[in-house]
Amino acid sequence: MCASMTAPTRYRAAGLSPCDATTFSAAHAAPLVLIDPSIPRDMAQSGMTRATARGQTMGSFWRVHVWGAPYLPDPAPIVAQACHDTIALFSPWRRDSALSRFNHAARGWHQVPGDVLALLRRAIAICDASQGRFDPSLGRLNDLWGFGPSGRVTHPPARGALAQARAASGRHQLRIRDDGCLWQPGGLWLDFGGMAKGWAVDRASAMLTAAGLHVHLITIGGEVAAHGLSPEAQPWWIALDAPPGADMTAMRVGLHHGALAGSGDWVRRCGPLDGGWSHTLDPDTGRPCTGAVTAVHVAHPNAALADAWASALMAMPADTVLRAAADNDLSAVILMRQPGGDVTRHLIGLDAWQEDSGWIC
Repeated sequence: MCASMTAPTRYRAAGLSPCDATTFSAAHAAPLVLIDPSIPRDMAQSGMTRATARGQTMGSFWRVHVWGAPYLPDPAPIVAQACHDTIALFSPWRRDSALSRFNHAARGWHQVPGDVLALLRRAIAICDASQGRFDPSLGRLNDLWGFGPSGRVTHPPARGALAQARAASGRHQLRIRDDGCLWQPGGLWLDFGGMAKGWAVDRASAMLTAAGLHVHLITIGGEVAAHGLSPEAQPWWIALDAPPGADMTAMRVGLHHGALAGSGDWVRRCGPLDGGWSHTLDPDTGRPCTGAVTAVHVAHPNAALADAWASALMAMPADTVLRAAADNDLSAVILMRQPGGDVTRHLIGLDAWQEDSGWIC
């Protein structure tokens, strides 16, 4: 995805690397436009100025755009603090994070911070709603395939190691006591990689709003939250990436209140340089997915939930993913690769977003 409010500063959000204005003009037709149908809540006042800040975090980067006034605070320390809070809670690479302390704890019941428990409850709910396609208990498997704290790998894991990691994983391992303590059976590694950046986006957005920076766009990794309109009554414009080489009409989304999360099978890969495998794992096999779903974008009021659902849909087979998105009332763009190599685009729950609402595009 690329994002801007009125032009030319844009950046990708499937992998979030810098891009330029050619994103919208490279296709053979005018871009397909989707526009947030909800009622705008905030609008930048005439005379406000736009500021941009950026930084690195969680193996990716963050970037924030705000419309503000001289008396309002600098957004950079606010976003940096939100990222710091996220790492302290959910990073599997930090041995002193709340997540790592639990993952390496002895067998038994353990207290965890309220934010960790709250996100785990949400993750379990999506795990159940998605028939297990989003599973926060797969930390050991993610690590084994090169997407965890042990670092990248160039070859698939041995069968024995894969069997051990699968035995230590699974929804049945997740138990929360009435007093909020979490069960560690011994060897269970939780992994919030499919939600943590979304959680950070939600936190940063809430902190920006509390600081008086109501009109803003924040991106961390492939997750975006946008609030408010420009002084010209324009939403934040976000371009959705397509797989490399796909011959597709460009697509952009006008967002002014909510979040958008994206995932693509070409973005994070591991293994040999001539191919390798995607970061999305099939919970049934413990192996990387090789299905037809190649990219997913989910719009949702909550970035953490958009993030998790994008991950869940990526892990689904082609014959169930569209129905699952509809059954769970999601607003999603799903790209699937056909046997001949063509990529098809499917819009779920976005009928209202396609109506002519009078926006100037």
